[in-house]
Amino acid sequence: MGPNFLCIGTYRAGTTWLYRVLKEHPDIFLPDEKELMFFSHHYDKGIGWYEKFFEGRRGEKCAGDISPTYLSSPQAAGRIYRHFPDIKLIASLRNPPEQVYSLYNLWLSRGYTDKDVKTVIEEEAEFLDNILYWRHLSRYLEFFDRDRILVLLFEDLRKDPKAYLKEVYDFLGVEEFYPESVYEKYNQFREPRNMMVEKLITGTGDLLRRLRLLKLKSVLNRLGVSEGIKRFNTKGAEKDAIPEDVRKRINEHVREDTRRLEEFLGRDLSFWR
Repeated sequence: MGPNFLCIGTYRAGTTWLYRVLKEHPDIFLPDEKELMFFSHHYDKGIGWYEKFFEGRRGEKCAGDISPTYLSSPQAAGRIYRHFPDIKLIASLRNPPEQVYSLYNLWLSRGYTDKDVKTVIEEEAEFLDNILYWRHLSRYLEFFDRDRILVLLFEDLRKDPKAYLKEVYDFLGVEEFYPESVYEKYNQFREPRNMMVEKLITGTGDLLRRLRLLKLKSVLNRLGVSEGIKRFNTKGAEKDAIPEDVRKRINEHVREDTRRLEEFLGRDLSFWR
């Protein structure tokens, strides 16, 4: 018992939205905990630990795991193939500079850093590694046929959520279903009123992850504990535009990788630059 599809990433590219919408579909089962991260972070727990998250499945046609850590993980593709060679994979990608800046703002709002974005992308290798999309996808293509991988763009989600979702449904082979949550937005930029409170919320979630108490975390999520505190602890704030020199630095970093991705997708991605 396990999933027959995975959403492998990337970060800040609509995966939370996809999780919330697909979880409402009557023929799709998703665990209560988004981002199980088994194939990237918890593989040593064993496949039995992972499969327990799918014990609640009751005849749904599809079961999935949405963990954006999988795309950039060097080991995930091979591990996934070892256990689920016929699985379907969904990758949602985003304009690289916008993805980096969105992730940076998330770190900033959660108190992970107080440094400027230029310093963070130079000191934290994952920021620039995450956006080498073709390099990461090519690892999956070593194991899986092209028709097992659906590549979507976050910009298309913004433009037409229903059309984006239809591609997912067609790929999974389930009927179209469009709940009201299709038009909701999740994980938007927010500025905390009190950073100590924010760090307490984030630290509790991170601690439960490190202790691998994901079921307890799922219960707290269902009760809306952290979301309620976050709403109370949020003040109105506008996200600053990405600095132009940072945008240029990122675009130069991904230039060749994006060119290869364009060839693979057969699509012009000049609107990313």
